[in-house]
Amino acid sequence: MNISALLVGCVVLGVSVLGGPVSADAQESQAPTFIKSKFAVPVNRDAVTADWAARGYFYPGVRPYAQGWSGGEHTHPVNFLFTVIVGRMEFLMAGQRFVVEPGDELSYPAHIVQSAKNLYDGTSEMMESSKR
Repeated sequence: MNISALLVGCVVLGVSVLGGPVSADAQESQAPTFIKSKFAVPVNRDAVTADWAARGYFYPGVRPYAQGWSGGEHTHPVNFLFTVIVGRMEFLMAGQRFVVEPGDELSYPAHIVQSAKNLYDGTSEMMESSKR
């Protein structure tokens, strides 16, 4: 094999190795991700905090959503990640409907148009975190 063919092969291999993950990350960052029953119920807040910190999400808080609450279409300037601790929430985004229950995890990128509402007959509580 001559040196030119070897160099071309190395460049093609390098581009495919470098290009693959970048494309995958770009696609993943543009769509919501839903994981059913990611966390055991009852939700252990310390376990969630540790899992999220390993992914760059820090200082999660718990936020209540009153019975009947709904938030019309809006966006956030940060990437969002949450799990329901108590209750049941509905999110509409990217042409999809997500019903999030205790232990489920939903994440979505910054600037995605979404709406949400509490489907629970009481106050839903969500553990939430965000990052840029």
